[in-house]
Amino acid sequence: MKKLSLIGAAFAALIGPAMAADSTPRVYRRPMVVAAPVYTWTGFYVGGNVGYSWGDARTDIAGSATTISTPAPIIPGHIPGSAVFADSSITRLNGVIAGGQVGYNYQFSPNWVLGFETDIQGSGERGSNTLVDPFSTQICVEVHTTPPFRCALFAQANATAMTAHDARINWFGTVRGRLGFLITGQVLLYGTGGLAYGRVGLSGNTNANGSYMEPFVGTFPFAAPGASVFSASQTKVGLAVGGGMEGKCSVWLPAGWTWKLEYLYVDLGSLDTVSPFPAAQPGVFTTAFTGSMTTHTHFTDNIVRVGLNYKFGNYYAPVVTK
Repeated sequence: MKKLSLIGAAFAALIGPAMAADSTPRVYRRPMVVAAPVYTWTGFYVGGNVGYSWGDARTDIAGSATTISTPAPIIPGHIPGSAVFADSSITRLNGVIAGGQVGYNYQFSPNWVLGFETDIQGSGERGSNTLVDPFSTQICVEVHTTPPFRCALFAQANATAMTAHDARINWFGTVRGRLGFLITGQVLLYGTGGLAYGRVGLSGNTNANGSYMEPFVGTFPFAAPGASVFSASQTKVGLAVGGGMEGKCSVWLPAGWTWKLEYLYVDLGSLDTVSPFPAAQPGVFTTAFTGSMTTHTHFTDNIVRVGLNYKFGNYYAPVVTK
């Protein structure tokens, strides 16, 4: 019995510490979680685009001139007449555009992106139109030969002014802000607006001719065909507003490339010209016209374009670990 007691005491001494270790509470450690990479829109980018544009050149034209009647016998105090006309037209402009853009985006929340962009575009937009404007005035064809030397007989002089003109947008650019919402992690829907500038031009000519009939005598030329030429080209400043979509080229191109589809409405302001009234030979009883012609043209444009951008720097947000 004494031997058994000694053996039991020895066995207890051996297994006691092991049982005590097994009774210590275990600490649970969760495995490390690595989040999937998230594309970030923050950074500078540069790109190119191509598209199509269609717009309007709204032209108001006005002519004003005077002529002097000098019926036989010529007397002191010749009798003036006036010639006035006005008209307006819309010239449709359209053509292919192409250019490049540079910008910066800042993603300030998981779904919102703020940025700015500037671009420059070459334009092939052209358009032409023709206006036909009748006008008339009174011509004195006979005078009283005794004082007070007033006109004894007037004749109605009828004429036509024909104006052919071309309008164009040579190039334009914009400087705009952008605010976008991420409808997915890789597709941005945005609105944009800001400053527009561009080179616009207008050129053309106006021809005038007409005649009048003197009773019992015949028909006389009121204005032999003559042309007034006008031309102007200036860089104008206006505004641009629009919107579009931009997305990551996850399939076709490496990280950093995005595609874009954009619409812009551009207003480039107005262009004015002043030229002499159409030059004409004097009639039998009239002098040549003296006066001026003016045009006022307002340029607007609609743009649809597609493009590619390349973003510099980090393409993905930092990996999140826990």
